[in-house]
Amino acid sequence: MKTLKTATSNMETFQKARLARDSRYDGKFFIAVKTTNIYCRPICPASPPKENNVVYFLSAAQAQEAGFRPCLRCRPESAPQSSAWLGNQAVLLKAMQRIQSGALNQHSLESFSESLGISSRYLRKLFQQHLGMSPQSFANHHRLMLAKQLLHQTTLPITDIALSSGFNSVRRFNDSFKQTMKLSPSQLRKSKPPQGSNDMSIELKLSYRPPFNWPQMQQFLKQRELPLIEQISENSYSRTFTIADTLGWFEATHVPDEHSFKLHIRLQDTSQLMSVIAHIKKVLDLDSDIATIEHHLAKDKRLGAVLTPGLRLPACWNTFEAGIKAILGQQVSVKAAYGHTHQLIEKLGSDYDKHFKVFPTAQQIAQADLSFLKMPGQRKQTLKDFACWYLEKEQSEQEIELSEILNIKGIGPWSYEYIKLRSGGDPDAFPEKDLGVIKALEKYHMTDTNLWSPWRSYATLHLWNSL
Repeated sequence: MKTLKTATSNMETFQKARLARDSRYDGKFFIAVKTTNIYCRPICPASPPKENNVVYFLSAAQAQEAGFRPCLRCRPESAPQSSAWLGNQAVLLKAMQRIQSGALNQHSLESFSESLGISSRYLRKLFQQHLGMSPQSFANHHRLMLAKQLLHQTTLPITDIALSSGFNSVRRFNDSFKQTMKLSPSQLRKSKPPQGSNDMSIELKLSYRPPFNWPQMQQFLKQRELPLIEQISENSYSRTFTIADTLGWFEATHVPDEHSFKLHIRLQDTSQLMSVIAHIKKVLDLDSDIATIEHHLAKDKRLGAVLTPGLRLPACWNTFEAGIKAILGQQVSVKAAYGHTHQLIEKLGSDYDKHFKVFPTAQQIAQADLSFLKMPGQRKQTLKDFACWYLEKEQSEQEIELSEILNIKGIGPWSYEYIKLRSGGDPDAFPEKDLGVIKALEKYHMTDTNLWSPWRSYATLHLWNSL
């Protein structure tokens, strides 16, 4: 089992962090107490245990695999995710992110591995080598942690919680929960919840590691607001969405004193909840270690002089939405681009309720007559070609290799890099031909942008913000 006991310098840092209950380290490591067999977050309000009774783990999943159970006070399931210690293990990181989104809930390990372009044997080897567990154990950990969070924070019936967390049966959920938590789900929950309904309303708390510059994110989102699908207020962001043919809506309200967002979700099919939560975390960039990113970017003194502390990278709901917005934004102002996007949603988006619509699907755009858009015909064709490409990937459940879109006429390097940046999947995207980026580079006499890698997406946002 990989623990922090192997690195003396880290040991000293993390010992100080846990004794100070430093929120900047929340989710970056976990403390397991040998005398109680419980593991905690660094911010746990309980009296800190003696150092000789402590074992450090780099993830909650590792602590669980070692036989420790989560603390009922600090609730490790609510900690921000952190995978920075894995370094450049791109395939493993992608697999972990997809499992956290629920990819192993309905698929076999073999089909899941195939979608990643590797064998199941190699995937098991990666997980064992770097995490000390199997992919199935990692997936089960995240199912249990979501279930524990739902039991603590919602009034959903236990049957709905089991299905929402990715368990295929209530019996399997109960057995797995008892084995890990040493409590039954009903014992953990003290009050009896009301009966469920077909359109579930769920409230949760999502934590982040500070700093988080919400005013800057709020301004970024407000400038690009599409009132047909989203609303941005002083303290919250809400929008409609589609996921796996299911309609939904969420509102995230910033609670700065608690380093968290209060999340309200309405979802027709709660079996998609795990994936929805993963999407929302990406949209708000909740799991990034911003302090580490800013420390790296500040090594370039010229960029360091214009850094805005706590700047997060807002993402579109998915790659398709980011792609459509990028194509509509080619060679036009932000105002014109969002005028085109508004038209597209108004004409093609399905109704969510009497007030809101949802962003059009790939199928809707691929089959639509786009003559209502006042733009060059080739750009309309690019929209349809991109929608057809995405639809093919969606229907075949293939892993999206975004570089393939460069083969679509009308999509060049700027669009490709912008889509990577706004889809939230690549922290190192860099649209060097972007007019705002060019202006900022000239203004501040910056030349060697490779110094910013692997965080050039964040550098781009800082450059935009500096103007």
